[in-house]
Amino acid sequence: MTSRNSFWASSKENHRRRIWVWIVSVMVQLMAYVGILTVYLSRIRSWNSEGAYRTYEEFIAALHQATKDALAFQDNLALVLGGMALMIGMHGFSYLYDRKKVDMYHSVPVNKNKRFAVVYVNGLIIYLVSTLVSLFIGIIVAAVQNAADGGVMAEVGLGFIWNLLFFLVMYHTVILAVMVTGNRFITLCVGGGLVIYESVLYTLVDAMKYAFFETVSGFYVTYEPKLSVINDYFGNIWELKSAEDVQSAARIVLPYYGKWFILALVILAAAWLCYSRRPSEAAGKAIAFPKMEPVFKVAAVIPTGIGLGMWVHSAAYGSMALTAVSMVGFGVIACAFIEVIYDFDIKSLFKHPVSSGVAVAAVAVIFLVFKFDLTGFDEYVPDAEKLDSIALNVDYYGEYWDENFSYVGSADFSEEHMFLQDVEPVLTLAAKSRKEKPEDMDDCRVVNVLYRLKSGRRVGRRFNVDFSNPANEELMNRIVGAREFKEGTYQVMTDEESYAKALGITYGNGVTNLAIPAEDASKLREAYLKDMERLDFSLVTEKRPCGQITIKFPNWIIDRMDVYDDFENTIAYLQSAEVFYPVELNPEDIADITVTNFHNELNEMPEQAEAARYINTRDVVAEASYVYDDDHTVTKTFLEEEEFAQITKVIYPASMSSAWNDGRELDENYDIYITFKKDTSYPYDRSSFGVYYKFYTGQVPKFVVEGTAIGADEQ
Repeated sequence: MTSRNSFWASSKENHRRRIWVWIVSVMVQLMAYVGILTVYLSRIRSWNSEGAYRTYEEFIAALHQATKDALAFQDNLALVLGGMALMIGMHGFSYLYDRKKVDMYHSVPVNKNKRFAVVYVNGLIIYLVSTLVSLFIGIIVAAVQNAADGGVMAEVGLGFIWNLLFFLVMYHTVILAVMVTGNRFITLCVGGGLVIYESVLYTLVDAMKYAFFETVSGFYVTYEPKLSVINDYFGNIWELKSAEDVQSAARIVLPYYGKWFILALVILAAAWLCYSRRPSEAAGKAIAFPKMEPVFKVAAVIPTGIGLGMWVHSAAYGSMALTAVSMVGFGVIACAFIEVIYDFDIKSLFKHPVSSGVAVAAVAVIFLVFKFDLTGFDEYVPDAEKLDSIALNVDYYGEYWDENFSYVGSADFSEEHMFLQDVEPVLTLAAKSRKEKPEDMDDCRVVNVLYRLKSGRRVGRRFNVDFSNPANEELMNRIVGAREFKEGTYQVMTDEESYAKALGITYGNGVTNLAIPAEDASKLREAYLKDMERLDFSLVTEKRPCGQITIKFPNWIIDRMDVYDDFENTIAYLQSAEVFYPVELNPEDIADITVTNFHNELNEMPEQAEAARYINTRDVVAEASYVYDDDHTVTKTFLEEEEFAQITKVIYPASMSSAWNDGRELDENYDIYITFKKDTSYPYDRSSFGVYYKFYTGQVPKFVVEGTAIGADEQ
């Protein structure tokens, strides 16, 4: 009797009752690991036979990557692990759903805690054995095909622990859901809710911030769930798949190992505590502990009411009245639905009005907090003395890279390199923005700002600045002219090593594209840095570049640096390299100029586009798109050199945009196409017949206006 009641005897008996779980687990894991690996390796070999890989080394590297993708960090595996946790956890403790089975098990002279341990450990053994067997077979398959080495094996080991800990959290969550519920349907609901609850809350809060607040920004600071393993898993899996080596992968996963292990222990402890206190009569009921019913109800109603209300908010184009009514209404419906589910009785619709009132009131309060900004979110502007530094992006999006010539986001680059100490201009503009509406600004730009507080807190916000308002010019000059701002906006300011590795350099003025020796990159950078000292807001907004330097780096990285007329040192170097040509063309080089007038004033803007322009005042909608009518378009070709002389003084190359003023101050009503003489020495691109230009706004010559007027082509 003692032997039969021992832990291992009980374990053996439990395994016999779970034979179908064993079969399914092994089959699923074999398909998830060996099956996927076979497909991946077959695909690589097929591509190789088609000549996709230039060298044998590339082919082997692809095989190794395929093995890592299948056996280490597989993006499809999370669903498999979640499904196995659900199957193993629910089946192991399924007797708790049946009152007769509970009475039978409790009549057997086996310690209750031992029974929990036996079922729990057996479930873990099922997962471990099926996984290790599948991995072992997969490794043999990979080794036979020369698709694994020491580095691959190390990553497979990291992936095994990564997936094991993920499974443990999911497994323990399922067990906890079983312990607090009394039937399978409610277990599925509670288990799924526990897994995604935090992520849902963060998503809803984020959605409400963007819907109700004007200064919300995710450019620098994003708020992610702290405990959601789902978010952790999918948020890192692609970075893990693309990790260069095992060290890179380890740096990513090691912090999560500890976090997930602790979380798994806490959930398991909660599950055991609920198991030890679970009454026998809970079998078959919706919730095992009656006192937890209102807690689950309120917890479920709040995100349900808010989520469905936000859906109505989006569908109703931001109608606050409909949003409020729908949130409360869906909250009431959710309360009634949950009561019916608890008792499986339609008569229980309004059984517990107190908890229902609390849940609906919570939904209403949350709506009011966001609608009227009771937390002061939009009014937040930190005190200067509390700030350590500021990083900001003034509607500027360059191209950035790291020491390995891999792309880096503009937010990451500026956060790493910009530590603005002169914070007063930023705070003044942020406070001023609260009193102005974007639709009232002639040239509204978005500023994303990161406040670094001395306390260590990081706060991200956004505000609008009217570039055309002279009152803002001095403040913007202090910002843009600061060296800290330039270092966090232009990589050329701080990155000396990359420019020493330049592969090619060209300079162009919108028409020309002339080569500069790559070995001159450092010399060119030195001249450019001297000129960057005079760069400020007035320069970059009042003037357009007279040319652009394009530098090519490894890994297809390209840096484009604007050159202005005031950049004396840079222009002097370009002249010495015989590549500098003014942006204004010489009329003697031109064969003809064709101007197309679209007559936008006669074209109609769609009603839906007009209605969508300011659905939310925090959004600044781009220039309106017109429905063009060919009957309104007039094209005229000018052939006289006197006409060329007037036109070339007021045009700018359409292809040479600036990150600061881009197409602004250029007249979108006209397209200008210039054809050069065949015998000209001007170094335009001979592969094209000509080049497109735009008129500066308000500077179209009178004879062009008259020549492209409606009906002018018929005269």
